[in-house]
Amino acid sequence: MASEKRPIVVAGKRYASVEEMPAEVRRVYDLAMASQAEAETAAPVKLIFNGKEYEGLDSMPPDVRKQYQTQQVAMETYRDFSVDATTPRAAKLDAPAVQRMEAASQPFLKKYLWPLVILGVIVIVALAIFI
Repeated sequence: MASEKRPIVVAGKRYASVEEMPAEVRRVYDLAMASQAEAETAAPVKLIFNGKEYEGLDSMPPDVRKQYQTQQVAMETYRDFSVDATTPRAAKLDAPAVQRMEAASQPFLKKYLWPLVILGVIVIVALAIFI
């Protein structure tokens, strides 16, 4: 029984063989294949969570895995957590001044100068009319 070749699909376009691809498509295909081969030969990832080392998600007990996945979702969702995932970056003392929670804001007069000037003009006009 002869093995039937499956078409190669790159960016939605089908090719019967690698040789049929234009040079740019072939380059992208080669990069993707090299990346896939590298991923298949990569060393397994070890996870350290709550001070314990695990071979992967499958080796974690169900309750620990749920905690880990919940934490990962929170970090991906809010993207405002430090490495320890418990302290927002903005609360850290070494955070840039713009992000620091206790960073001083603009002085009151600089921030509200024009609203105060307009309010003053309104008060003077009101006093001039009613007095």
